Amino acid sequence: MLVNFATSVDGKINPAPGLRHGKFMMSRHREDFRRMVALRAEADAVLIGASNLRADNPDLAIPADERAARRARGAAEPLRIVLTTNGDGISADSRMFDPALGGAAIVLHALAMSSETRARLGAVAELVQFAGERVAVRDVLTWLHGRGVRTLLCEGGGALVAQLFAVRAVDALYLTLVPRVLGGARAPTLADGPGFAPDEIPDPTLASLERVGDELYLRYEFSWS
Repeated sequence: MLVNFATSVDGKINPAPGLRHGKFMMSRHREDFRRMVALRAEADAVLIGASNLRADNPDLAIPADERAARRARGAAEPLRIVLTTNGDGISADSRMFDPALGGAAIVLHALAMSSETRARLGAVAELVQFAGERVAVRDVLTWLHGRGVRTLLCEGGGALVAQLFAVRAVDALYLTLVPRVLGGARAPTLADGPGFAPDEIPDPTLASLERVGDELYLRYEFSWS
């Protein structure tokens, strides 16, 4: 599976809580967006966490021309998937649920989702319930494999990506390093959560590095033993 992120030079993916007002784009270069949608086009599914959906309202779609070409020949578009515990704060008007903008939308959730939320989101997306108070990432990966997903792209957030690292599921990390300093001890990072013990730290290999303007585009590969 693939992970794609743009981060500041101090490792942040968003301003600290309370400092962001409205839409925020880490990268200010069109190249970052071009690469993001190109990666989506390679994937069978695009996965995000609920916090990302609430904050950024992404469409998780591929370029319009490729979308039209796939639809014309009856080819599948990448599944658009959000992972949530109970669906709180997820709007049925979110762009990822608009069928005109991309492939099928799926909400993966735990038992905690209320009947009202099920009815609201079930009208715009396929709902898949997992056992337990929280959805286990290993169970998600097993379900995705059974659904025919062979290439999965995760676009965050940091808590979800940390869980993917913890279960050693990440094959490659695409990282755009943006010359901005966000600061903030509580600002979210690429891999949040409790952190990794020294003997559990993921150690990737730098596979490629490109410079476009003042941004760096890095690809790291993981080989889990």
